[in-house]
Amino acid sequence: LDPAKQDPDATADNILVHPDVRRMLLNIKSTNEALRGLAVYLGIQLDLSHSHPDEAGRKKADDIVALLTPIIKSYGSERGFANISEAMQVMGGAGYTQDWPVEQYMRDSRIAMIYEGTNHIQALDLVGRKLPRDNGRLLRAFQNEITELIRACKGDEQMKPFIDPLKAESKRLTEVTMAMGMKAFQDPEEAAAAASNYLNLFALVTMAFIWARQVKYAVDNDLPNADAKKQTARYFMDLVLPETDVYVRRIAAGKAPMMDYNIDYL
Repeated sequence: LDPAKQDPDATADNILVHPDVRRMLLNIKSTNEALRGLAVYLGIQLDLSHSHPDEAGRKKADDIVALLTPIIKSYGSERGFANISEAMQVMGGAGYTQDWPVEQYMRDSRIAMIYEGTNHIQALDLVGRKLPRDNGRLLRAFQNEITELIRACKGDEQMKPFIDPLKAESKRLTEVTMAMGMKAFQDPEEAAAAASNYLNLFALVTMAFIWARQVKYAVDNDLPNADAKKQTARYFMDLVLPETDVYVRRIAAGKAPMMDYNIDYL
């Protein structure tokens, strides 16, 4: 499409010159790197829950692990499957054939959404057990992590494109959590109906937190991949994180659209 990117000496241009191919690959890259970062973050918290020198530190780490485990299990498997599907799409018809391993990855990964309890069960665990525990103690522990990161980046212009979206979305997550909790207090089915959408909302905000941490570390330590981290994180903040809007609307709709539906129509 852009003559400046065409290679007149090649029989065909590399497909990376196409904007939609870049979109698909960056969807995969930005979410995979965030989920891998989340897995490492949880691994560190798991170690701290056993080896932190004081009991309060061990308790806080254990709370964060308990809160985020259903998120990495559910959203990680769901997004992972979607990313493999998108990788297949990048390859076109060749991706669907057994000449390449992508189609095998796609079939193999499908079990992950079922294997350790279906993803909806993970969502019910999050909203029904983890959020209410000790009047929200687990959630407060993680919110403190986000708040500490935001404060640590105050006044840093390089971090502003990553901290501002994180701050806005974490605030909205708190508001949605409170509203859902009030509905659930009156009717437990409200939380159950919203659970999967809520988990995905929570996951996106968590990934924004992980991306901000990765960028800060890369910039503070002048790592050779700092610019790449910033670019990928910027893509996530601009084009993946806005998916939260959809989940917020779905959660607000509550159970009525599904529970009032005439079962005969199913």
